Amino acid sequence: MTAFSALKVTPDARALVDQALARATTQADRERVKAALVAAAAADLNRVLTVSEAQIVTDAFTAAGPGQLPPDALKLAIDSANATLKAMTDSADLDGISNLFTLQGASVEKRMVQELKDAVGRANGRPINVNMLIFEFQSDAMEKAITDLATDNPNVTFRIIADSGQASETGGNALPELMKRGLPNVQVKYKKDFPYVWSAARKEPIYNHGSTQGLNHHKGFTTTIDGVPDALLTGSFNWSSTADTKNYEDLTVFRNRDAATRRPITQFTAEFAGYWNNPNAALSPNDFKNFKAAQWDAMMVAHGEAPIGATPLPSDGYPEYTVPTSVKAFDINGYSAEDEARLAKVLGSKDLARKVISERTKFGRFSSIDELTLRMPGVAPRLTPDEYPLINFGSGQLSINAATVEELDRVGFSRGQAEVIVAYRNEHGDYDSIDDLAIKVGIPAPTIKRLGPNLTAVDIEVFFNSRASGDPSGGTGYGPDGSRLAMVANANGVVEPTRASVVVAATDLFNRAQAGQKICVAMYGANPSAPEFKAMVAAARRGAIVRVVFEDDFTQTSVAALQALMNQGLDVDVRIQKAKTMHEKFGVLGNDVFFGSANFSESSSTKHSENRITVKNHEETARQFQSRFDELWVKSKLP
Repeated sequence: MTAFSALKVTPDARALVDQALARATTQADRERVKAALVAAAAADLNRVLTVSEAQIVTDAFTAAGPGQLPPDALKLAIDSANATLKAMTDSADLDGISNLFTLQGASVEKRMVQELKDAVGRANGRPINVNMLIFEFQSDAMEKAITDLATDNPNVTFRIIADSGQASETGGNALPELMKRGLPNVQVKYKKDFPYVWSAARKEPIYNHGSTQGLNHHKGFTTTIDGVPDALLTGSFNWSSTADTKNYEDLTVFRNRDAATRRPITQFTAEFAGYWNNPNAALSPNDFKNFKAAQWDAMMVAHGEAPIGATPLPSDGYPEYTVPTSVKAFDINGYSAEDEARLAKVLGSKDLARKVISERTKFGRFSSIDELTLRMPGVAPRLTPDEYPLINFGSGQLSINAATVEELDRVGFSRGQAEVIVAYRNEHGDYDSIDDLAIKVGIPAPTIKRLGPNLTAVDIEVFFNSRASGDPSGGTGYGPDGSRLAMVANANGVVEPTRASVVVAATDLFNRAQAGQKICVAMYGANPSAPEFKAMVAAARRGAIVRVVFEDDFTQTSVAALQALMNQGLDVDVRIQKAKTMHEKFGVLGNDVFFGSANFSESSSTKHSENRITVKNHEETARQFQSRFDELWVKSKLP
């Protein structure tokens, strides 16, 4: 923990510090008060004690009574202050990761709507792109939010790619109704697909789920404000009140706080752009209707029936979408040369920019404009309110699994150390912890201790599956990273570059599992022939402890396969959920989690447009998903 003497106490907080220290009766108690003040300063991830932070501690002492406090009362007051600080830190979302689950009190649907509104609020009139990929859209609340926000905010552009089934005006689908409003800043496309088979009885095509050439099975959206990645929301949650009130579902919100949380936002946005711009993957409403009519007539003629012969609708195709990039915005707590150059430009002084960075290096991140100008008085006269939106206040943390050589150099490693860190990562895959820097690449312990407050090992990555209409096989995304490789463990546990598919996002964790390690999986749909299922079974044969919760439907053969392993003496157990629909698709192994839209099925890995996200080395995310699994386990039954 940072020593009290290493804190920077702002002038307006000094009197409160003296007041807090005066409540202690012994030197030992004074040290406890100092520790509480250090914790208060660190609540926003820096070493600056502001008046608002000091006030939390003194308020807790005031509530405990007048005068000096005896040890027991002092301890209770400090505990109260720490609880308040934790709540503040949680609400500030400094790490940029929030995990939500249905049927736990709060409405996930309402939270999703609020996140949309908050993103538009953060834009504050600047251009904002909301890019949505959704399988099922039957939420009146989301439809209304999009309508209202698009109507009231011409700076907002909504782009939505939905599954082909959402083009139907029946079944409560929201998009046909939304399109009737004719809002110029709401653009919709549908997955190019014709999931129909011939019905001899009806002498016409009929819908058949199994004949799809690939569903758009994503459930998420990103926001980009004035060219800056802002947020990503995704998980198992389809957009409907049923999903919110009757299903077990999950939704994760990523905010752009640092390199680790920025990566999934940019990856998902790039995938959206590649999908949107691919005419064999997604079609605008009229173009989709024309495609469907042509396929329908072709099937009619092929079976000896007269075609419908509807008059083609005029094409309503949209312009190609290019992901915007900012040339002015920067993270004042970031570690790139670009961040420093843009800071210098907005301040009009390289020297002042270096002083800002020196202050940050010594005392930690800046949390707001107010704190920036308080700690660096020379900055205020050089900034105008119009320039405030250019400054992002990131976490000040740098992930050793996402950082570039340049960023590692600028955070405080030598150039040589930075190159060694990245080279090892590129060859051997992720670091499991900051301590790995000493164990695996020989970084001196004092260096790690000195830089540790600014470092994390959090690693977040999105994996995709895709298959455009007419393609003979599936791919790993429509975006520019569609052929990218990921460093993942193979069946022998050897880490090697592999195509970054939704499959390897899960098998990587399973292939790393050792005897005695616990694997917990909640999966809506699963087939024993799926590669993820096979990797999970292989882990069990190596001695891993495997616990699985399945949805009652669609998983009977998988349940039987796991029961057979139990009968062989493997440490495997399975439960099924019957009371409600268990629609989640996640796995937990230690501090690593995967989740997303993909089931354990060949269709998910070869046909559908899917995503699966891995969050590694993030204790809180792993704890929350593990807690959700434990809840499902208790509420589910033996097969």
